[in-house]
Amino acid sequence: MLLDFPAEANGKIPVLRCNPERRYNARTVKVLFVETVSEMGGAQQSLYEICTALPSRGVEVAAAVPPGPLYDALRAARVDVYAIAPIRARRRGLGLFTTLLKLACSPWRIRQIIRDFKPDIIHANSVTSVLAVGRVRPPAFLFMHIRDLRLPSFGMRRIARRCTRIIAISTAVETCLINIIPPTSKNRLIHNGIDIARFTPGDKTAARKRFALPEDVPVIGMVAHLIPWKQHDLFLAAAAKIRATFPSVQFVIVGRDLFGEHTAWVKRLRDQISQQAVRWIQDLNETEKILPAFDVLVHPAKDEPFGRVVCEAMAMRIPVVAVRSGGIPDIIRDGINGYLVPHDDAGAIAGRVCELLDDPGHARALAYAARKRILRKFTTARLTRQLSDEYAFVVHFQRERSLGRIFFYS
Repeated sequence: MLLDFPAEANGKIPVLRCNPERRYNARTVKVLFVETVSEMGGAQQSLYEICTALPSRGVEVAAAVPPGPLYDALRAARVDVYAIAPIRARRRGLGLFTTLLKLACSPWRIRQIIRDFKPDIIHANSVTSVLAVGRVRPPAFLFMHIRDLRLPSFGMRRIARRCTRIIAISTAVETCLINIIPPTSKNRLIHNGIDIARFTPGDKTAARKRFALPEDVPVIGMVAHLIPWKQHDLFLAAAAKIRATFPSVQFVIVGRDLFGEHTAWVKRLRDQISQQAVRWIQDLNETEKILPAFDVLVHPAKDEPFGRVVCEAMAMRIPVVAVRSGGIPDIIRDGINGYLVPHDDAGAIAGRVCELLDDPGHARALAYAARKRILRKFTTARLTRQLSDEYAFVVHFQRERSLGRIFFYS
């Protein structure tokens, strides 16, 4: 097993060699997850699935999260949960002052939790969560999960120095991180995964009956929280073009303004939706209930860090047309298991959707290839295996070093 460290002053990179016969067992590793938001967005859903899946790999898990949906879900899954104050990061005005004040008070509570749980690893689910943790003292190690393409450039190097591992969820996030701080041996690319047991091919007729959707016309859907960069307006522009060729198509938008931060934009979007007779479903967390109703999922988001709903649809054998941006190209191979189109091009989206509606056989072939892709690369089982290996290696590496069992070669 090899671990490369950053170059030293003499320009050489020492290589760590551990005993190749030794198997690193995660059964003694205790991990405390920290998340400062309790609403169930994509990052929080991923954290929930990690926390519930890791115990099957012998990792003892606890979570420090604010009261709310995530807290309740973790408790219902019998994960040990500690309550902390919510912190939704703001970067300007009074919101910035409030954020800084909360971050200054948060480490005291986290230290109490650390003394009680005694974790080997503290795994922060975001940059804000790292700041909420404060300084981590030995023997614990700090992991930071990067799930965003909008990273603060100020202070990131200092934050990175405190971490033992920095985990990026996609190649795009990894590139964004490298552009801010120099690449180090701490960095890991570990793609998000989904719970494949939840997202299996479903019954289209039953799904359409559940949501009162017509059974005899094509249904094109978009599933995304109401955030401007998700580009719902691009979906509506593409819908108008698709209707010119397929007038009977039913369009569906699933999502809401999760944090109530975009009231004016949502009002304008609501007016557009009503003008185009698009069905809008707001309060739905279980996407596996609505996805089987779709003939095609459109994902027009620009700079999507990963694309969780794309994985969910592909796992359920729903053909996907998505913008070639952010983490989506990690998931979709254009023309093989889905379609990628240029961003801000409603005509390209409409063209690909019409191709799929015109040729159901080709749509089925893409859908079958899509599910195979997800089963191979983007499952929670694969994600937790990679994480547990990192936890075990970090903890056991330090133990072996303290016993003099590690040798360096320059």
